[in-house]
Amino acid sequence: MSLAINSTGAMSVSFNGDVVLNDSSGIQAPLSKIIPVLTASMSASTFGQAILGMASVVVSLPANPTQLLYARNLSLLNSITFTWTPVGAVSTTVMVLQSGGVLFFFSPGGGILALSVVASAANTSVDYLLAG
Repeated sequence: MSLAINSTGAMSVSFNGDVVLNDSSGIQAPLSKIIPVLTASMSASTFGQAILGMASVVVSLPANPTQLLYARNLSLLNSITFTWTPVGAVSTTVMVLQSGGVLFFFSPGGGILALSVVASAANTSVDYLLAG
């Protein structure tokens, strides 16, 4: 079973937040890195959840190029391999996302033209968002 929600038309995509590192020993004060607001105008998006298997899946991108990719591996044991073709370059394996891992890509000046994914085992769940 998979869920996909598609939208088209002008949209503004924004991302912001911060990362806080806490020393569990209490010796070091918490360290904080603020992520500045990242905003880009885009025209289409797809988001949802999917169940992957051991056969490579070519992902239908919402725009050409797609400038935002968020993926979270929901599996407790399996990994997911991401291969993409960036604008102006050749296809390459970008990451093997381990269980519980998150991949975040945001490139308003470039993006990706093709994306494929494959899991290390059947029934591997992924949460995702694509926009461009």
